[in-house]
Amino acid sequence: MRYRDPFLALLLEVIGGVFGFLGLGWIYAGHAGWGLVLLVTYWLLDWLVGIALSIFTLGVWCFLWPAQNLILGCVSGYFAYRSLQRQAAW
Repeated sequence: MRYRDPFLALLLEVIGGVFGFLGLGWIYAGHAGWGLVLLVTYWLLDWLVGIALSIFTLGVWCFLWPAQNLILGCVSGYFAYRSLQRQAAW
């Protein structure tokens, strides 16, 4: 098993999350299944919920959408980071 840098997984997840590609850090971390589930589920939910909220808030949600992507990317990135740290401890 090759070494995977936890910080790079965190960085990929945060940057990917900002641009709507949540799950890239998990794929890098060696959890491709989980990463693909996050990626597809996030695309579906992000757009469905985002469009609905944009309609119901008369477009205000569009200004909060990037913050949502950043926050979710940071949270998911943290868990990918911790996952790789635990693997390295073994």
